[in-house]
Amino acid sequence: MSYFDRLRALSKDRHTLLCVGLDPDPEHIAGGAAGALRHCREVVRQTEEHVCCFKPNSAFWEQYGPDGWQALLELRDGAPNTPFLFDGKRGDMGNTMRAYAVTVFRTLAMDAATVNPYLGGDSIEEFTRYEDRGVYIVCRSSNPGAADLQHLDADGMPLYKRVAELAERLNAHRNVGLVVGATAPTEIADVRRSSQLPFLIPGIGAQGGDLDGSVRAAWNGDPASCLVSASRSVLFAEKPALEAAKTKDAINAVVGALR
Repeated sequence: MSYFDRLRALSKDRHTLLCVGLDPDPEHIAGGAAGALRHCREVVRQTEEHVCCFKPNSAFWEQYGPDGWQALLELRDGAPNTPFLFDGKRGDMGNTMRAYAVTVFRTLAMDAATVNPYLGGDSIEEFTRYEDRGVYIVCRSSNPGAADLQHLDADGMPLYKRVAELAERLNAHRNVGLVVGATAPTEIADVRRSSQLPFLIPGIGAQGGDLDGSVRAAWNGDPASCLVSASRSVLFAEKPALEAAKTKDAINAVVGALR
């Protein structure tokens, strides 16, 4: 079963569009890589019934060195029933991207990944050739500096819409999606008007994104169309299960009003 088919099935079974980010921060979690693993394992245990995906950001595991990579492998192995989305935003020359893809999809056994579009289609194709894995291309990110480049005019339309066009061309295996941040619901709506690809929507928690506006803009009836990611707001909550359930319910309430 492909990544997006698994996502759709879990979304229906668990009645959720929520993705929880697993980004351990030493400022909040003591004990190095072992402490990060213990904390994130507990978060996975508490929240798995409320999510259809987990999203570890590579940087938060890489900072621990080899122990961090080992911890991430153990974390992933401990939750085989839920897809893991590797948030590494990789982007490089073709042969380098080929090695990155082997690392992400074979060595780490991740189900999906984020990639950077700056080097173009031949770079991204090193990831999309893995037909059963998902590839989310960064389109319109959630950070304040997104407009510095992503909104530049590219022959009559903003660059982020050109990225969406590129993603459509690379979707031969039906395994491509787009990253569009919840801090920019207007741009999410703009991209949705021209693309029916699945969206990964980060930024609804600590970044203060617009959950209601973003879900309304992204939802197109496909359970994979609107994967909403919350990281710090759940990961460091006093009761992660309660926070995940609350976020899931808030997303479902918006979708329910659209049906």
